Amino acid sequence: MASSKEKIVSFLNEQIAQADFRAQAYVLDEENKRRPQRSVFVKVKSYLDNFLEGNVANRWVTLTGLRGAGKTTVLSQLFVDTKGKDVYRLFLSLDQTSQILGAPLHEIISTYEDLIGRSLESLDKPLLLFLDEVQYDSKWAVVLKTIFDRSNKVFIFATGSAALLMNINTDVARRAVFEKLFPLSFTEYLKIKMQKYEVKGLGKGIRDALFSSNTGSDVYEKIKGLEKKINEYYLGITRHEFDKYLNYGSLPFMVASNNEAIVYDQINKTLDRVVSGDIVSTGKFSSDIISKIPGILYAVADMDAFNFKTISDNFGISRPKVMEIFDSLENTEVLHRIYAHGSHLNQVGSSRKPSKFLFSSPAFRAMYYKMIGNIISPENAKGKLLEDLVAMYLHRILNKNPGKSLTYDAAQGGADFILGMGNQRIIIEVGAGKKDYRQVIATAKKFKSNYSLIISEENLEYSKEFEAVKIPLRIFLLA
Repeated sequence: MASSKEKIVSFLNEQIAQADFRAQAYVLDEENKRRPQRSVFVKVKSYLDNFLEGNVANRWVTLTGLRGAGKTTVLSQLFVDTKGKDVYRLFLSLDQTSQILGAPLHEIISTYEDLIGRSLESLDKPLLLFLDEVQYDSKWAVVLKTIFDRSNKVFIFATGSAALLMNINTDVARRAVFEKLFPLSFTEYLKIKMQKYEVKGLGKGIRDALFSSNTGSDVYEKIKGLEKKINEYYLGITRHEFDKYLNYGSLPFMVASNNEAIVYDQINKTLDRVVSGDIVSTGKFSSDIISKIPGILYAVADMDAFNFKTISDNFGISRPKVMEIFDSLENTEVLHRIYAHGSHLNQVGSSRKPSKFLFSSPAFRAMYYKMIGNIISPENAKGKLLEDLVAMYLHRILNKNPGKSLTYDAAQGGADFILGMGNQRIIIEVGAGKKDYRQVIATAKKFKSNYSLIISEENLEYSKEFEAVKIPLRIFLLA
């Protein structure tokens, strides 16, 4: 019987021989054409390029994000781009090394040093480590810190689920650069599916108009000035693509599929992996509670107004434990928590104003609606999907902007979102079908907003009376 070290040597030899071939499956489409690269690829590649040019400042990059968001594809694209360079390259998927090979990462690295005949300290050329799903190794953080400290000739590019960020310590945070991969934007969806590339500067122009204007009139005029480019971009795009994107196209592994039964089954399996993998690994919950989490998620999908007590009573779980469940669902980025405006963020549990929870991708809520059904009206159901979608966009836009906040008006009939940027407040309402100005009027008066945005499927319109702009969904999706 082969020894543990012999098994690792055999695994590494096979991995090195097959790594480029396996990575190509993520890089090339069915017609053997290179898949388009997402915007985050440019960012992470810049770190690697700088390292290869001699800058060792940022040589440990960790890409986190929701399961199914496309982290392995970005990792594979980066790996393939390094083929032919005068470097050592090693691609490891840690779910394989831990679950199939049964070997910890530190043993694999030690064996790899023997295989190339050099220790990390005596490398004669750079070593590029591409490590996928690092959370499967319980000691990933200390192992990567040790590798990082042993040699400045090593570049580490790691991916991990969103739950990874729950367990990092200050030593890791100080050494690693963390980048987040979000679900697909609509332009990324069209780029991957149809090779339709963004119009340079259009997205930034729309974001500036929506979120950096002084008045509603400014928003309206700026958007009017971009309409020609917007209309040109949408040539050839049918209504069908909007519907597919809303229902499941924000998850990249679903873009190419046209079989909805398979699509929603795969989305369900993604959520199962979050619950049975990421949340179980926290050790906070009994198996009985874990078994109830899928039902809790469906209840959230079908609730018009969220209530911790209702969840607690219906599932027979104490209210504090229910709150722990939702903390974990937020940390794994299944749900986005939107605090009520004015809630004390450090004492949410005692606040009389409830948070609301939206799915990080509308595909999750759509999966529950399609596979199990729902009791709310079709218009309300679509409105909930659109609210998930807008929140998904706003979280991406607000990423790494600590001075900005996203809350909502908890009063009856209050607006869906209140976007805070210093002293500026923008009220945002979202909905299917026709939307009037009622909900933004009350919230705008209460919180003294600069202007309000109503995102729906209606035409572009400005109300001077209410300092509000109706933004067509087709325009917002290009932001």
